[in-house]
Amino acid sequence: MKILNYILLFIFVSIFAEQKLFSETNLGFFAGLSTPNNEINNIYNSEKINLNSIASGKLIREASSLGYHIGAKARFSLSDNFSFTGSAAWHKFTESNIDVIDPTSGDTLARLTTVQNIIPITAGINFYIINSAIGIYGTGELAYNYIYNSVDVQYEDIPISLEKSPTDNRVGFGLGAGIDLDLQLLTINLEAKYNISNLIGKESNEATKSYFTVSLGVFF
Repeated sequence: MKILNYILLFIFVSIFAEQKLFSETNLGFFAGLSTPNNEINNIYNSEKINLNSIASGKLIREASSLGYHIGAKARFSLSDNFSFTGSAAWHKFTESNIDVIDPTSGDTLARLTTVQNIIPITAGINFYIINSAIGIYGTGELAYNYIYNSVDVQYEDIPISLEKSPTDNRVGFGLGAGIDLDLQLLTINLEAKYNISNLIGKESNEATKSYFTVSLGVFF
């Protein structure tokens, strides 16, 4: 937990550092689609769940649903080819179902309807291959992720005691590329990025949770 606190402190200090340390600052907003892998909705980080003190059920998950995101970002120019970035965003992955199956009879005991939310706070670097009226860059960033889920339970045969709002805190990263179009008064940005939300801090049996994003943004 101390490591996560240090990383979070570093990110906040970096994002809100005095502007005089940088030659140019751009603030912007972005939105787009978030495409998850099939582990994003593995909200209990397990393929089974305890139904009561003596029985357990097998979890059969649907494929994770396509999501969307919105966010804000600051970019600080360090040189002609490098800029520091800091951002905060909200990713929402829409409803998907998880069936709780009796491992002996194969009967469906309950259905869980889940929604996943990820809030990443990031710090990173853009490296510009071309930086003029049209800019082309690669990007890499470190992210502190607050992951929270909502669960609606439809009971079939027996009541199940489980966490209705499981949450996790993880450290991850993102790698991608983008294009800037400088229109003088503002800059249009298109960026694609691969994200892993739980690189550091995950449980021993926790699968890698990743998602791919395509964002359209505007900077001032």
